[in-house]
Amino acid sequence: MMEEHTGNELTLMLEGKKPLAMFYFCQAMDDRDVLPVDDFAPYVKNGQILMEEFDPPLPLGTDPTYQITYVLYALAAEAWRIPAMKIALTAQSENFRKPDQGIDRIIGMLLGYPKQAIDSWIQSGIDKGAYQ
Repeated sequence: MMEEHTGNELTLMLEGKKPLAMFYFCQAMDDRDVLPVDDFAPYVKNGQILMEEFDPPLPLGTDPTYQITYVLYALAAEAWRIPAMKIALTAQSENFRKPDQGIDRIIGMLLGYPKQAIDSWIQSGIDKGAYQ
């Protein structure tokens, strides 16, 4: 179910089926150019979609060259999801070495995934030993 969103974020947002999309890049990897910024640009310009970049705090001892920058896009009517996602990403960055099911569930809900897809994602993390 989550796979249906990947690569189709803009289309799903324009259809009203996805309230928030999240992309990220790392300056050290020089991979910003893989983000679909140009695709979203006309909708950001006309105000239909809002965009914000966010750099969550780095965990202590992390090399700053590996800062992750998130690019968040929300439907204008769902603008509240951007600050909520920033809170979730901040909490996640503070638990960087210890994934948290609750935070992952909140992120999934903010991105508009159905409960069944979130449950499946969490279960796969449990099966892989990610949540301990």
